[in-house]
Amino acid sequence: MLVRYPKDLKLPLVSTHRLSQNPNLLRTEMASGRARQRKRFQSVPTAMAATWKLKDEQAVILEGFVKHGINDAVNWFVMPIRTPQGLIDHDVRFKQSPLESCSFNGGFWSYSANIEIKERQIVSEEGMIKLLIEPVTYEDYINSISNTVNNYLESNNE
Repeated sequence: MLVRYPKDLKLPLVSTHRLSQNPNLLRTEMASGRARQRKRFQSVPTAMAATWKLKDEQAVILEGFVKHGINDAVNWFVMPIRTPQGLIDHDVRFKQSPLESCSFNGGFWSYSANIEIKERQIVSEEGMIKLLIEPVTYEDYINSISNTVNNYLESNNE
């Protein structure tokens, strides 16, 4: 079981929240001018730049977590990541320790690091189907069938 990101520690700041997924398409150009595309892997990691601006007590928690909680930023841990679905727990690790980039300015400790997300959580196939169908009520469904049949009958009577 992975260690969880400390509840008492603010999530990293993201002025422009950017999740950069590693490329997963393999494209082969054909002599005909067409191309074949396919997935290279079942899942690929995603990178996210993160910064923290912390008061003394928060900085102590971050530094202790990095040093002792995740073995000097070596181990994976669970952290909530903002996605279009909201904050969702993800397995993550630091690509470099946030302790490598630490400064003090204006009463705040600033840290920055790149975070590797093992597998970004995206809506499931079942969830996607539900989102596509959900706005359609039973009444809408019946009206749609009725309209389709009426349009068919009208076009055949002309």
